[in-house]
Amino acid sequence: MEPTDRYAAELRQGSELAAGEADAIWGWDGPAGRLRADRRAAFLAERCGLRKGVRCLELGAGTGVFTERLARTGCRLVAVELSPDTAEICRRRVGDAAEVVVGNVETGEGLEGRTFDALVGVSVLHHVDLAATFRATFSLLRAGGRFAFSEPNIANPQVWLERNVGWIGRRRHVVAHESAFTAHALRDLFERHGFVVDEAEPYEFLHPSTPRAVVPALTRAERVLEATPLRRIGGSVRIAGRRPDA
Repeated sequence: MEPTDRYAAELRQGSELAAGEADAIWGWDGPAGRLRADRRAAFLAERCGLRKGVRCLELGAGTGVFTERLARTGCRLVAVELSPDTAEICRRRVGDAAEVVVGNVETGEGLEGRTFDALVGVSVLHHVDLAATFRATFSLLRAGGRFAFSEPNIANPQVWLERNVGWIGRRRHVVAHESAFTAHALRDLFERHGFVVDEAEPYEFLHPSTPRAVVPALTRAERVLEATPLRRIGGSVRIAGRRPDA
């Protein structure tokens, strides 16, 4: 798909999400969803050492579910989002705790002249042309700067079905060009573009639709499952590392 067609599809989706209940659609507003969001934000913050004074760029801020959480670290947070509609929701959500920029991570639009100590994001890299994003946006990461991302795992049955069965993908609000990764493939992509990868692994069996009463038992079961070969089909993959020192 041509870049202009992909951007148009993303903007349409942004408008649809902004007009509806975006957090409910993605499952972030339920008890399991909030726990998943908290865990992702904690992973990003810990791996990138987010704290007061650290210049952090969040790629693909969406409606601000993670922007809000990342801002609590006190870092100097810039959140970039392609859709003006979802960016406005994000802006209202975080107030002056973060700078929300309408821009394009594949071209660097909206980020010109900036440098960052950390780059983070949740479920954004599978939307973009990664080679273009490495050139335009990851180049803004200073030497020695850190990155951390969480992405869908293509080895997970639900994720695979969403990407390969049209009606399931449409029902799950997956646009046609969305991809997904294995941990190995994601590591390889970062390393081929010159980044040092400290960790890249599948994780998570807590589904966002999990009823409140079942969440504690399932989180305990996760620890067992993630110690077995079944880990490879966890719902997500996470990756963290750094840009080499100059």
